[in-house]
Amino acid sequence: LALFHQALRSNSIVMLETGTGKTLVAVMLIEWFAQRAAAGSGRRKVRVFLNNTVALVHQQARVIGDNTAQTVHAYVGAMGLDEWDETAWTRTWARADVLVMTHQVLLNALRSGHARISDIDLLVFDEAHHARGSHPYMLIMREFYDHCAPNDRPHIFGMTASPLNAHQSAQASVHHLQASLDASMCTVDLTADQSSRSKQIAGSDQAAGPSAVCYEYALPPAFAPTPLTTALEAACGSAKVVVRGLRTAPVILALLGPFGVDQMWLYYLRQWHRAAALRPAPSRNAVASALPDATVADDPLLDIAYLKSALELARAHCGALLDAVSDNEQILATETVVHPVPQLRALGLHRRPWADVRAQLSPQVNRLLGILLQWRDRPTELRGIVFVGRRITVVLLAYVVTLIAEFDFVRADVLLGAALKQSGSIDRPIRSGSVRTANQLTLADFADGRLNLVFATQVAEEGIDIQPCNLVIRFDMPKTATSMIQSRGRARMPGSQFIVMVPQVDPELKQSLDVPASAAPLASEEVLSAMDADASELIVPESQVMGESQTLPEHQGSYTDYLRLVRLEDCLRDWCRAEALVNPTTTTDSTNIIVSSGPAHQEYGRMHYNLRIDDSPSTELEELWVEQGDKQGRIYTIVSTQARITYMSAVPTVHSYVQHLPQDQLCKLQPIFDFEQVAQPKQPAVSQTKKTKAKIPTHNALFRCTITLPSNAAVRRVAGPLMPNKRLAKQAAAYRAAKKLHQLGAIDDNLSPIADPEDEADQAANKDTNAKPTEPNAKPASRKVKGARSSTDTYDIAVAPAFVQPKALTQPDMESGEMAAKYSPRTWHLYLLSLHHPSTDSPSQIVFASAHRMPADISVPLFVNQFNAAIEPRDTSATIFWPKYLGSQVLDQAQFDILAQFSSKIFTRMIFMMLTWNELEVGSLLAPLNAEGTGIDFEFAQSCFDDRSIVYQDSTTDYSSLVGTLIMDALDHGRVKIVEQVCDTIDIYSDLRAYHSKKASSDLPENPQPDDMDSDDGCMVAKKKQKSTKTRLSVKTMAKWTDVKRINRIRPAREIATGVPLFKVRNISLVYNYLTIVPQSILSSAYVEDAQETSNAAKVATGAAFPDGLYTSPFFCAREPMDSATIANLSLLPAFFMRLNQLLLAYEVKKKLALPVQVQTVREAITSSSANTDVCYERLETLGDSVLKYIASVMLFVAYPDAHEGILTTRRGRIICNANLFDLSTRLKLPPYIISQTFVKRDVRLPGRGWHRMPFIPAKWICMSPFFKALSSTESSNTETSEDAKSLGDADLAVPKKQLPTEPIVVGTTRMLSEKTVADIIESLLGASVCDGGINGALAAARALGVVDNGWTCWSSFASVWRSNMAARKRKMAQLSNMRTETIAATTESQEANDLLQEMKLDQSDVLFGLDLSVSNPQPGSATQQYKSDSAGLSDMATAQIEDTLGYTFNDRALLVEALTHCSSLDVTSSSYQRLEFLGDAVLDFFLTKRYYDHQPPLNPHRMTLVKHVAASNDLFAIVLVCNGLQKHVCHGSVTVRDAIHDYELRLKHARKVWSQRHSNEEKDHREDSATMERPAKSRRTSSSSEKSSIDIYSDLPPEVWDAVRAPKVLGDILESLVGAVFVDSGMSHETVKSVYERVLSPFLDRFVDSGKLSLHPVIQTLLVCQGWGCDAVSWENGTDSNPLEYTNRYVCHVIAHGQRISTSTGDSPRHAKYNAANALLTAIGASAPNALDGDLNAVHYLSADKATSGKPGETALDKLLKPICTCAERRLAEAEQRAAAEEKKKRMEIEQNNTSGGIADAEDTTLATDVKMSDNIEEGELV
Repeated sequence: LALFHQALRSNSIVMLETGTGKTLVAVMLIEWFAQRAAAGSGRRKVRVFLNNTVALVHQQARVIGDNTAQTVHAYVGAMGLDEWDETAWTRTWARADVLVMTHQVLLNALRSGHARISDIDLLVFDEAHHARGSHPYMLIMREFYDHCAPNDRPHIFGMTASPLNAHQSAQASVHHLQASLDASMCTVDLTADQSSRSKQIAGSDQAAGPSAVCYEYALPPAFAPTPLTTALEAACGSAKVVVRGLRTAPVILALLGPFGVDQMWLYYLRQWHRAAALRPAPSRNAVASALPDATVADDPLLDIAYLKSALELARAHCGALLDAVSDNEQILATETVVHPVPQLRALGLHRRPWADVRAQLSPQVNRLLGILLQWRDRPTELRGIVFVGRRITVVLLAYVVTLIAEFDFVRADVLLGAALKQSGSIDRPIRSGSVRTANQLTLADFADGRLNLVFATQVAEEGIDIQPCNLVIRFDMPKTATSMIQSRGRARMPGSQFIVMVPQVDPELKQSLDVPASAAPLASEEVLSAMDADASELIVPESQVMGESQTLPEHQGSYTDYLRLVRLEDCLRDWCRAEALVNPTTTTDSTNIIVSSGPAHQEYGRMHYNLRIDDSPSTELEELWVEQGDKQGRIYTIVSTQARITYMSAVPTVHSYVQHLPQDQLCKLQPIFDFEQVAQPKQPAVSQTKKTKAKIPTHNALFRCTITLPSNAAVRRVAGPLMPNKRLAKQAAAYRAAKKLHQLGAIDDNLSPIADPEDEADQAANKDTNAKPTEPNAKPASRKVKGARSSTDTYDIAVAPAFVQPKALTQPDMESGEMAAKYSPRTWHLYLLSLHHPSTDSPSQIVFASAHRMPADISVPLFVNQFNAAIEPRDTSATIFWPKYLGSQVLDQAQFDILAQFSSKIFTRMIFMMLTWNELEVGSLLAPLNAEGTGIDFEFAQSCFDDRSIVYQDSTTDYSSLVGTLIMDALDHGRVKIVEQVCDTIDIYSDLRAYHSKKASSDLPENPQPDDMDSDDGCMVAKKKQKSTKTRLSVKTMAKWTDVKRINRIRPAREIATGVPLFKVRNISLVYNYLTIVPQSILSSAYVEDAQETSNAAKVATGAAFPDGLYTSPFFCAREPMDSATIANLSLLPAFFMRLNQLLLAYEVKKKLALPVQVQTVREAITSSSANTDVCYERLETLGDSVLKYIASVMLFVAYPDAHEGILTTRRGRIICNANLFDLSTRLKLPPYIISQTFVKRDVRLPGRGWHRMPFIPAKWICMSPFFKALSSTESSNTETSEDAKSLGDADLAVPKKQLPTEPIVVGTTRMLSEKTVADIIESLLGASVCDGGINGALAAARALGVVDNGWTCWSSFASVWRSNMAARKRKMAQLSNMRTETIAATTESQEANDLLQEMKLDQSDVLFGLDLSVSNPQPGSATQQYKSDSAGLSDMATAQIEDTLGYTFNDRALLVEALTHCSSLDVTSSSYQRLEFLGDAVLDFFLTKRYYDHQPPLNPHRMTLVKHVAASNDLFAIVLVCNGLQKHVCHGSVTVRDAIHDYELRLKHARKVWSQRHSNEEKDHREDSATMERPAKSRRTSSSSEKSSIDIYSDLPPEVWDAVRAPKVLGDILESLVGAVFVDSGMSHETVKSVYERVLSPFLDRFVDSGKLSLHPVIQTLLVCQGWGCDAVSWENGTDSNPLEYTNRYVCHVIAHGQRISTSTGDSPRHAKYNAANALLTAIGASAPNALDGDLNAVHYLSADKATSGKPGETALDKLLKPICTCAERRLAEAEQRAAAEEKKKRMEIEQNNTSGGIADAEDTTLATDVKMSDNIEEGELV
């Protein structure tokens, strides 16, 4: 409590031993500050608790959260905090009261301006003694705390167990720490005795601390190198791992003994194998014959050979120990507690007696084992930590203890810190996973008792709370007193032991040593003898195996070193006593605390930290000199964010920028720091100042650091000022480079690498302000993805403007007087339609009227000739119908009504549905043509359908004349039928069961599916609708049928109807859908189905004369005035009107966007696949996707000359993503124009919104009967039954009356569309534009669609803008370089200003931007004059060879050099090829897509994607590049890149050799003669001859070799960058780069891809085969091969079906393994691969029967694999049955409703218009 009050009064550092309550004081401070903040009203501040390690962050966060009521959040670097912006940090500040984080997290946030130190009220430093040098604690204080206003500074509280520094005295260490943290040291009074101390420490569980003792061990003998060491040196001495092991082996030999050295080799070999398995793929699949060619140790092939040899030697010397470590080992049966580490558990299976290995262990290890053996009788009490200095020693000691049988009670593991990246260490934890994860698991197991011993480095010394620990052993001597104090504090259990192992002390020296009283005593001879006696029962005595002892190794500490550390600790106590005398402090509870005096450390701080950069004591004077020369520029502050660049922060800033540059897997980019040592010039005398009181020293040498950044960086090289040492020279150069990167815009105002400012702005605008920052393991919230296929919405359906009436004027109503909109006479535009069905002899002409005039060039294609059976083969071409414009005519109300009625009657006879209309919305009408052929025949339109009387006249009427004529049948809802026969022997009372068959009017489906070989079912089969015949089979007479149809009121009396013959009729076979080509299979079977259905429905054993067919009676039908030919011709109208509306919508889109495209192409571009018509946008969308990528890439490349490939790719992704395309489409209001509705007969209307379908047909529209009987009052009951029905005993046929609908059925004006469809329209319109308008047309379309700005008016504008942008960039660089020099030159002359001026001039003279800064006008005809760097790295001969291969001569060879420069290149005169590769990728993607779009026969989108995926693959490009010999010109600075290219050349050469050997010379010659490639323009030059030659560079190249030999990405990128270089150098000439594409790539595609040699990809074929079989639960599972001898194919892939593995294979990469696994499955089931370009993909479903199967005959191998495990077919069948049952139920309900509403009424005669327009007044009985 006293320390808490002292910490409240001022900044304080509490010094207490580990476990004595420091954290408790910090928790009390946090709670106090939190309560004060809650009570205050000022700006909200937070408390920040800083830790050194991630483990401590989580540990302290739990402690604070458990002991306070505050909101505590923990933050570590693994949470991706570097990606947070200021908004995320602001939310973090607002949501949390206490932030527990690592020091680097806070430092990064402060440096980037995301956090402010003034927003912190309490800053806690855990393990505060680290605040020295360049530690983040120190940097936070110097860079931000010192520069903060005193009133805004946070309160400082530090915690440490010891402030001692090995290089300073105790007093200096304390003053140094106090000055660093601007705080006073305080602790308890150490002069009190130990018992009183324990009472003063609140909350301490430790009374007197652990008992300490020192154990001596003999010096190690001179061990000879082990045989394994000698063998490995002889066989693999050049391997890197072996070289490293040879350097480490002598140390391990002296420290652990020969047994430890052998374990080291086994450990290294395991790690070597693991590193080889994780190495990128270039070294995989090595060719055995190529190994002798490898002569360099770095060669990956030779590395594999060394590794194999080393493994064989290790197995020969160590037996099974090498392979003992794995994850799936058995557990020892004798173990009662299972070891939690699988590797060590497995190693325990090979334990050996101590006696067998004692002679192979060092005395130090044997002493350690002797100490541990004392716990054998009480293993459950053991909980110890052994501290070791080296990482490798930690692991090896764990192996040694595990391998000795007497220590089976020990369950050990290791704790390791993170190795430095630059050290290249492969020392890893024994557990799998990361170091952090392994340490967390180890600590958890140790706390729970699953482990009882941990070997650890110094990582376990600080802060980690291990309460159960009762034994701490220092195997190696601690280096500092702080390390000893902290490791001693790990033992927290009462009665704990702290053991320090020291080398044996000479007896004479022991007598002369002055041992402090606080030092741990040496173990007595009796104890050591007893320990040796206990061990002698188990092991061989040392005297028999030890040789002469050697001297103490340099790395080992001695007993005197231990005493030195103890004396340092005593000095600290002495200082405390002195401070207690000078500044005694006694609290109210009589607790004595010590507080350091203030003036001393404040004076120390003024001397050492006034504008200091670093506080290392060895460089104090040098740093004062640096401040003298650079204090004006040391801190670079960005005003907008207050982010700062300092000397200490500049190096990580530069590294962060470089790491975010685009790079491939073969190269890890890093800045290169080169140092130059120069002599120190004579320094002028500088007078002393009051501040420094010292002169600037003279140095013998100064250093300048030059930073070289990668070739894709904004700045290539920066030279710093002269500095007194390399460290400061590096910092100063990095500081200058960081400033330049910010000034160039390469890093933003928060010092983060620029990804895409515009993208970040968009994300910020769309970001949820209430969203939480990303937390570890947090699951992303599900949300709707814009532009995704799964995201759907409702959109309006557009109506062509030609069919939209002008807005009607309001007029007063004649009856009510209210104002209402009414039809007024208006102009209609008339068109003559000449319709000719192939089944008729002559066309029919009809007039079509539209509200507005249609475009003059509209032509309507319909596929009508396909139904002409007389033409063989079938004609599938489209017939064009041209509406002929007749002029315009004004129609008044009466004329409008006549034509509306006429139109409705025409459609009633075609589709057997009645149309009603809204006169204010109708936009189209039909009318008969007058005799002159110039207008409308209104008289005929009014009278043609007036006669609706029934056919029956009297009982003597002869009906034979009706045969062959048309009638309207009331029994079948007014359908038009042809009378085939008059049946005189039967009447309506004859027993003719099932006389009436319900049959659709069309023999063809409404929406026939087009032929598609890629359909899911393999073929399209027309499925007839399931029809219920139960009711029809129960009906025996037509009289009874009238009751079912509810038309019995028009049935005459029995005496009248008896003897009146029936008519045998047939339906008119009408086809309505002429919008697409009907598959031949459907067309050929359609006419057979009608007869079969009628026969099956009517065949009963009734003995009737006419048992089959359709029948009606003269009482229920009326004559039809139109003949069959006219009806057949007019049946084209539904399809004509739908196609006409589609074309007019396409015309509106073209007009709206001013697209240079034909209307028919636009129609294809806006038609989705759901429309099921002759065209679909998917092909155009595939083409448009490449066009969009092409245009966007060129635009970005030109508009952003400073942006690297990563930024360009991000911006392009934002442009071409579906979310952006969806926004563009909706912004342009394109969704209403999308054609997505399929042709459905029930939805057929005239064009426009005004036409609707009635749910019934009024009786007067069919026939008028004189036998109509009106309803009586007694017949209003719920049911009615005819007398005939009663007489027949069929009372069960009584039909209940229902309320019938009277409202018209309005066709929906909206529909559901997926957002992806809406987005795809943009791409399809671009594809349509490039088809009809070329690349310039595509650019115009992109401009109209909003993809590019309106400034890009033509393709040539890209080149002109590119030239102007590069000139502006040069001027910007020159201005930026001169800016600071001009400012400094204007200052007052002084020595300080002169020094600064000399330093600032480096901004101009020693900063290289990678281009010439001279601003000169570029030469005409070249778009790339900014590249002026010398291309001396590429010889004239090499340049000529490349140009000859490409068929293009470069105007600027610097572009060619750039296209060949890898990002790892150190050549500062050229940039990386990445920007050109970004451009060339888009160019080639467009050409390849256009190639396969134009392929004949046309490829469907699926095939286009399949083939383009291969043609545009990186592996294929690499083959073309290598076969042309261009790979040898690649400029790089990476050994990995070199090895990858060399390895690929070897593997490709081997593949060609094997392929050549498989074929005879005759086959080879035939292949060469038929497909020899010759250069179309120039031949390649060779060094031996300048004559042109024709060489087949692709000879002996296996088909699809790109799948067998994987290529490094760099090779494919080079080909793309060369294409991009040609494109830029030619002034963005589309035709020029196309010629290069046709010269280099097209011949290869013609020969290996388009020639039928490209088979379907095995992975795709596997999916098609399994899906065709019926299984859709197929997936792939990747893994690695656990076989330690497997290197060439280390990746494993399994084909999984329903959780079972059905195929397995390996490969040199995950993708290759997947390919091989799919191939293995296809081979096993006997599936042949069809050609991917034009093969029958349905063939993948046809598998031959397995002859070896024991199952059913004809069972295939796939059946054997899938039948036992797959249930997909059964599931789908059950679902189909459920859907069928639901559909059948729905149909039965519809039939019942139709039967209920099927009556015909003979009401009083009213006008037809009244019936139509006032349908709600129609009586219930007047229905059909």
